[in-house]
Amino acid sequence: EKVKRYADIISAPAKYLDSSISEKTFKVIADNANETVFQYIDTNSSRANIEIINAKLEGQKIAIIGLGGTGAYILDMVAKTPVKEIHLFDGDSFDQHNAFRSPGAASMSDLDKNPGKAAYYQKLYSNMHKNICVHDYYVKKKNLQELDQMDYVFVCVDRNAARKIITDHLVNIGISFSDVGLGVNVVDDKLIGAVRVTSATRDKNDHLPLRIFSEDSDDNEYATNIQIAELNALNAIFAILKWKKISGIYVDLENEHHSSYSIGVSKIFNEDITT
Repeated sequence: EKVKRYADIISAPAKYLDSSISEKTFKVIADNANETVFQYIDTNSSRANIEIINAKLEGQKIAIIGLGGTGAYILDMVAKTPVKEIHLFDGDSFDQHNAFRSPGAASMSDLDKNPGKAAYYQKLYSNMHKNICVHDYYVKKKNLQELDQMDYVFVCVDRNAARKIITDHLVNIGISFSDVGLGVNVVDDKLIGAVRVTSATRDKNDHLPLRIFSEDSDDNEYATNIQIAELNALNAIFAILKWKKISGIYVDLENEHHSSYSIGVSKIFNEDITT
């Protein structure tokens, strides 16, 4: 308050002559001392006085499996947290249709290069976060062990068979995760559907057999690549909120491990609640 008051006093004569000027330049403060995982200092947390709360995420190694619409939005939000490392798993390329259901705005030159999704997003979000690691391949049985050192995993795949293999492995080794899903159908020229987040921890995973299946279903417009940016983003937000609740950032009064939002009725249904 003292520094701010002195700034007000010293700048007052100049502001009297020209009301459009300000002593607040908001010059970028780079992390030149390499004290954080960010390229520049997180002044947002300091302004809000929540640095101690956000510090609960420090040291975490996060994996995001699948960088389609939802996975990309999850990365967008994880990259703004002080986690130690972010590991990106995806063997697909970043194509033109991906640009319309992902955060940001890819340029034509970006698309012409036909980059891998993991490499594309690593380059983009390394502008903010220093420790983003590329794994430009799909997670399969032969490389599941690469997840063993993670603290939290976001499973963002659209194949039930792959989802089941990954989540079974995470349960076996005791790693917490959130699995996301989005289902959309066309009815009378309108879209109906829901987004869901199914989470599990070392202490709560007995609900998974009722939520995650090994068979793929064709009765879902998601399988035909109907994805909408706002639904992908919403799905990602719900997953991020649950991760932060499990990490002690947010209050969690319901402690649900399966949550779904129904588009038609605008309601959130929480299930698999633990006391």
